[in-house]
Amino acid sequence: ERAEQEIAKLFPTARLCRLDRDSATQAEEVTALLASFARGEKDILIGTQMVAKGHDFPGVTLVGVLLADTALNLPDFRAAERTFQLLTQVAGRAGRGREPGRVIVQSFNPEAPAVALVVGHDFRSFAARELNLRRSFGYPPFSR
Repeated sequence: ERAEQEIAKLFPTARLCRLDRDSATQAEEVTALLASFARGEKDILIGTQMVAKGHDFPGVTLVGVLLADTALNLPDFRAAERTFQLLTQVAGRAGRGREPGRVIVQSFNPEAPAVALVVGHDFRSFAARELNLRRSFGYPPFSR
């Protein structure tokens, strides 16, 4: 809601829609909202992770990710992998049509490997680093 309010201030004539668990509680609402955005009836779609996966919006040329690194603070050895995966998915929403896309990532720790390496499109380095860490700590896939 806060992001929606701030974006409305910055773009007062833009037609906004928000997709999260509060704004769309039924599957039909989600479908209708996404269809409205895809038809160009909305200019800006503000959403949570619900927007990141499984949707194709060819006209989207700009994607912003707020607080991109918050999941890195979770006590889960998969946090970096999940952050890298989510940022890769979100970035894939931009530039699918004729126009190139841009992604803006807000992060408190832009040097964190999960953020820095996804921004640099460096999957190999991220995977090698993550596998080395997991091997040294005995985490999967090196243990059960």
